[in-house]
Amino acid sequence: MIKDHEQLLLDVQKKSNNVITHVRDVKYLKEEIESYKDLKIGFNTLRRLFGFLEKTKPTLATLNTLACYLEYRSYASYLRNKSNFDAWYFQQKLLLIQQKNNLNTTDFSIINEGIQHAKNIVYVAYFVSNLIHKNKLSTLHDFFKKINFKNLRDSDLLQFATIITHSFYSVAPARSLALYKDIMQYESFRNSVPLLYVDYSHLNGVYFDVLGLIEKNSQQNSDLLFVALMRFYKQFYTAALPESEPLEFPENFNKLHPVLQGRYFGYKIMVSNYVGRPLKKLLFDTCKNVKIYLFVEEVLPALIIKEEYQILSALSEKYYEEIFESVHWTSKTINTIYLIVLATISWEKGALQNAKKNLELVNLEEVELSYYEYLSLFYYLTKLKVSHAENARKKNAAAHIILKQLVLKTGFVRFLGASEKYILN
Repeated sequence: MIKDHEQLLLDVQKKSNNVITHVRDVKYLKEEIESYKDLKIGFNTLRRLFGFLEKTKPTLATLNTLACYLEYRSYASYLRNKSNFDAWYFQQKLLLIQQKNNLNTTDFSIINEGIQHAKNIVYVAYFVSNLIHKNKLSTLHDFFKKINFKNLRDSDLLQFATIITHSFYSVAPARSLALYKDIMQYESFRNSVPLLYVDYSHLNGVYFDVLGLIEKNSQQNSDLLFVALMRFYKQFYTAALPESEPLEFPENFNKLHPVLQGRYFGYKIMVSNYVGRPLKKLLFDTCKNVKIYLFVEEVLPALIIKEEYQILSALSEKYYEEIFESVHWTSKTINTIYLIVLATISWEKGALQNAKKNLELVNLEEVELSYYEYLSLFYYLTKLKVSHAENARKKNAAAHIILKQLVLKTGFVRFLGASEKYILN
């Protein structure tokens, strides 16, 4: 039988896609491990483990580090739950748990361990989806009370949020909202579903009601700011009359998530007749102290819809690499936004060939599902502008038809007003 720590080494190689046959492979493995959750491990330690130096018994600290790389809390946790490293074993356990009417402590322990592994998050999401479809309310309560999402990466959790959100949408609207209302009390649910899956497609519908439930159940200032901002976005894009008081600059702004910071600046841009010098200075000063690729996710669309092309161009020139070369989990969405920005800048400067090349690089199918229709509106608005400048009537008419279909679906009539002067008769 293979020793437990030798099996651990095999699992580490499996996850890293790095079979250790040469010393250089050890170097690459060290870099891979230390890139994950700020773990630290010595080069010589790894060389001893893989037989390039005289072997010694590995310390518990070393075994814990390797176990953490495999997404376990500790080496002891790895020994207890290593079958969860194999996705199929975990799926089988979930299938057995799913057949029960009532879940016990052991069941939740299995799920808690399994959910720490990225490849298991989708299986857990479909497990919860099944609970939603079967209206197993008491089990949903227990799930969001007892399952710990805190150590999950946003990229993995977004998969969970996407599946759960669309599971809600697949049941009758009244029952969906009733379920939302019943489990919105749990912070773990709020943070892992409605606050993460920002649903522009349904902002003028059910998601707007969900925002109200977040407001009723959360005391977090950041959550309440998010709700207020999204209400404004709905008001702005549906061209509704102002209903709320202006939002003051948030307290502890620097502690907010960069996307939420950017959403606040998006609000300031959209609520202004034009971006004056003070707001522009504050915007660029803030860019110095944030993760720019996250911050501009809401800033850039606001600048496009308000036709602030000079600022759009200045941001692009200053932060090109930070925005476009992001490897963050939202990079597909951010890159799509930025390609639309580049096309808009090129169009505004009369460089139509460049604008068309930028638009050709856009793949809307890769965008986060919650942003898909929202960014599609910007994409087809830009196509309309380019085809208008080229006097390309067929392309202009085609873009206009799709834009109107998207407006009908989202209720974002602001885009019809923005498109009027770019329609060829």
